Amino acid sequence: MQAIAPIRPFSDLRRMSREVLRQLKEQPVVLTLRGRPLAVLVDYEAYNQMVKRQEALEAARDAFLLQRAQETASGYLPLEALLRQYEELFGEDLDLPSLEQ
Repeated sequence: MQAIAPIRPFSDLRRMSREVLRQLKEQPVVLTLRGRPLAVLVDYEAYNQMVKRQEALEAARDAFLLQRAQETASGYLPLEALLRQYEELFGEDLDLPSLEQ
């Protein structure tokens, strides 16, 4: 189970920057402003890992869509049907821009 990120007021970043940066090496820090979440500070290496994971997931999604298109190339599969299959398999909507003008 992942630990909950520490929550600190934005003012701590100004007043206690060394402490916040030390904490940041262990886990992300959530900054709040007037009691509402404002930003999440993440260690640079952790950020790079998140970006790499996101790129890998997007590449896997693109490969899935290409493979599905190739599998159905012998017959016609409307884009809407393809998007429905993707949503059923991955539980998310692609939110592609509208192709209609």
